[in-house]
Amino acid sequence: MPFAIPVLSDRVLTLRPHREADIDPVLARSVDPRTRQWTTVPLDYTREMAAEYVAAISVPQEAEISWALEADGSYAGTLDLRFQGANSGNLGFVTAPEYRGQGLMSRAVGLAVAHAFDALGWDVVTWSANAGNVGSYKTVWRNGFPPPIAVPHFLAHRGKMVEGWVSSLAAGDPRYPAGAWAHWEGVAAGLPEATSPVPQP
Repeated sequence: MPFAIPVLSDRVLTLRPHREADIDPVLARSVDPRTRQWTTVPLDYTREMAAEYVAAISVPQEAEISWALEADGSYAGTLDLRFQGANSGNLGFVTAPEYRGQGLMSRAVGLAVAHAFDALGWDVVTWSANAGNVGSYKTVWRNGFPPPIAVPHFLAHRGKMVEGWVSSLAAGDPRYPAGAWAHWEGVAAGLPEATSPVPQP
């Protein structure tokens, strides 16, 4: 049965289904160098691809929920909550360049995690990213995810398997940081770093 896409909100941010007006912002964040570095978005990404993508994720899907972040009436990113079986799921997200550094995706993760545990009744939500993506880890750290572990050859990235960072949060875990960011930043600094350059189109 497809997962519904509920509207979730706090006082600053709203998670909602994607709509046609998001096509151009999705295109803009998809061709951004940092998006290309950390995700597998096609390097030849076009507006037609963005339109097809938005159409596909704006309706209920069998194995995931895709939300658009809206802040001040504008598209600010995309967050996916993907069912992976065994009453669990994982997170995927990308922030629009102009909204980075404002903590909006951390708010979005908080809303999505609450929905996974409190509404869907899941037991575990997992986050993973290419090794070196400290910004992505800080996003989930704010919601209680513990320091990641490094797994060699874990994620497929542009034709090869690369080192990945993984962290999981259980339904009964606190949903706030267990310590100061400086402590966890030190842990992250001791993990393997990314070695591949930003890909060029």
